[in-house]
Amino acid sequence: MTIAAQTAARSRIITVGGGKGGVGKSLVALNLAAALAQDGLRVVIADLDLGAANQHLLLGILHPGPGLQALLDKSVTEAKGCLIDTQVPNLRLLPGTSGVLGAANLAHSQKVLLLRKLRALEADIVVVDVGAGVGYNALDFFDLGSRKLLVTTPQVTALHDAYAFLKSAVLRLLRHSVDEKADAALLEPATSSAGMDKVVQILGQLREIRPELADRVFRELERFGACMVGNQVINEAHTGVFAAVAHTMHDYLGLKVPVLGWLRSSPGIHESVNGRRPIALEPRNKDAAAFRTLARALLATLEADERNQGVVDAAAVDEPSAA
Repeated sequence: MTIAAQTAARSRIITVGGGKGGVGKSLVALNLAAALAQDGLRVVIADLDLGAANQHLLLGILHPGPGLQALLDKSVTEAKGCLIDTQVPNLRLLPGTSGVLGAANLAHSQKVLLLRKLRALEADIVVVDVGAGVGYNALDFFDLGSRKLLVTTPQVTALHDAYAFLKSAVLRLLRHSVDEKADAALLEPATSSAGMDKVVQILGQLREIRPELADRVFRELERFGACMVGNQVINEAHTGVFAAVAHTMHDYLGLKVPVLGWLRSSPGIHESVNGRRPIALEPRNKDAAAFRTLARALLATLEADERNQGVVDAAAVDEPSAA
């Protein structure tokens, strides 16, 4: 793979997570992946819900093979060797682990290996289905994405857990962005803050102590790349709650979290699970159209990022070298 292709692959990893189980993140991940594949993109969906993988079932694949486990035990050296074709043209699956004792407890070296293999996949888009909860594996997989989709429902418990998940993911990423123990200690007040403490104010205090560290932290916040997807909406009047929560995330975490869109609660979407066929494949279905709209909105955000990166790269090239 060329350097340009490697850069493109890394820049188009989409992670899909949520604060709790039951918000529909796996269905959102699958149908977005299917919609993107229908637009002619080469898409891989990677099931990283460790120990509870079910993307193969949603796709009607009863015997997915070793998949992720083969990478972890190194019986297969490259992720492309674990991919399997699906019923969706242009969409391949990296099957996860399900019912394997200890699968959810990755060693650090295994996690590093897996992240490296995912980044090296040759695909236009890699959609990563992340496990629920705030365990380190889920947070690290979520942080892998250049675009991070936070799935939540309008219920207050789901919104609370979505905020907690996003806060944990941000602070985990910031902690990984510093090497020095002294810098890590300066971040400690933020990482140990209570649920509704204003993290952005705590981090702002760094400007008086270590301005260069503060600049790095706020650059990370600016390019974090999270978007929200509202799911299982029964009453359209309730959709305003997503924008309200996004506003709270900006006030408390310093993150811009635009609402990419929302999906209604639909019997058809639920029936697609038993039918083992992504609803995004249905040509004249209202729910399928909603996923296609979400997919195109997602692509628009990626293309905007790439244009901005192009401006930054051009500026770096044109910048005169020091004498």
